[in-house]
Amino acid sequence: MPKAREHGQGALYWVPSRKMWRAVIDIGFDPATGRRLQKARMSKTKDGAVKKLNQMLREKESLGIVLDRSVRVGELANAWLEDVGQRGRPRTIANYRSHVKANINPTLGNRIAADLTPADIRRMHAAMRRRGVEDATVAGAHRTLVTLLEHARAERIIADNIAALNPPRRTRASKSRSSLSRAEAKSLLELGDARWTTALLTGLRSGEARALRWSELDLDAGVAKVSWSLTDAEYAHGCAGTCGRKIPGACPERQLVLAPDLEFEHLEGRHVIVRPKNSSAREVPLTADMRRQLEQLHSARSGPNNHDLVWPRENGSPKTNADDNIDLRSALARAGVDRPTATTHWLRHSYVTLSEHAGIPWAAFSGVSGHSTPEASDPYRHVLTTEGRQAVESLAAWLDAD
Repeated sequence: MPKAREHGQGALYWVPSRKMWRAVIDIGFDPATGRRLQKARMSKTKDGAVKKLNQMLREKESLGIVLDRSVRVGELANAWLEDVGQRGRPRTIANYRSHVKANINPTLGNRIAADLTPADIRRMHAAMRRRGVEDATVAGAHRTLVTLLEHARAERIIADNIAALNPPRRTRASKSRSSLSRAEAKSLLELGDARWTTALLTGLRSGEARALRWSELDLDAGVAKVSWSLTDAEYAHGCAGTCGRKIPGACPERQLVLAPDLEFEHLEGRHVIVRPKNSSAREVPLTADMRRQLEQLHSARSGPNNHDLVWPRENGSPKTNADDNIDLRSALARAGVDRPTATTHWLRHSYVTLSEHAGIPWAAFSGVSGHSTPEASDPYRHVLTTEGRQAVESLAAWLDAD
């Protein structure tokens, strides 16, 4: 029989069949059956059982629940991936799976999720760095862990998201994306290429631009409806592993891995279009120059265009992000801009930076770029050296004036 304790203080008793002490606490009643619900934890010693009982009582008092200390990080990760896989974007899910398999589970998989400590988080970072991975990969794995533990917190499996409180330190200077200067942006605009004019003046994401279709442009009204983003899905074996091919993409019965609840359109191969980031479509205004350049592009287009895309490959198939980066670097070279490592995402950074230097309010330019909060725009702000120097010299002249 349980040892007598005050009501609500739980019970302790010895379990002969297991040769262990059992601590048990009432946590409420089943709403369907009315039966009493309990949480129990075992210990080899009575003192250990007392500690576990007191821990459950503290959790019940402070959190209103008793945490499930049987769930390990690896089990939690599997359940989370299955859940998020029902609705996530293909590239996002692929990144999550990769980080869980390569970086999270090897170090933390056997740890009880509710018992994670800052030292555990640092141990994961250190294990990755010993393998020689870059800071960006450590940061990516950490973001995945934060998202995983936030799911656990919402499910009342853990009390605090310990990873969110312990970001990884950087071991070297950050290689952040850059922004074009005002002069460089002007040179790129002078090419009169609709792709780069649109990117610079609207902050359109590469995936959104590559998914844009002629049917979504209203050149008379000067508006583009940004409703989709182009991405690549992963392949999975469709043969239940009987084809003998290691790479799923080589399976004769290969299938695309797409979340059941994901809204998408399959174009061809691995190319699919999904709703834009934040799942919200938006209308982007087109300047007179953009409209003129788009009209010229439409008139000059003569090759195949299987999907009505504004900027397809020569054979009509969708472009990849790598294609887009190569095209941008070629355009910058033609414009006399020496930026051999530039990527299309730089143009999104340029849009935010140049808009702020031009004195455009955040509420105005963010509606075009699709940033939902000022904080979302923060990483895209850069100091423009020339304009900064002019500001310093103007201040010095003003202070020196009579």
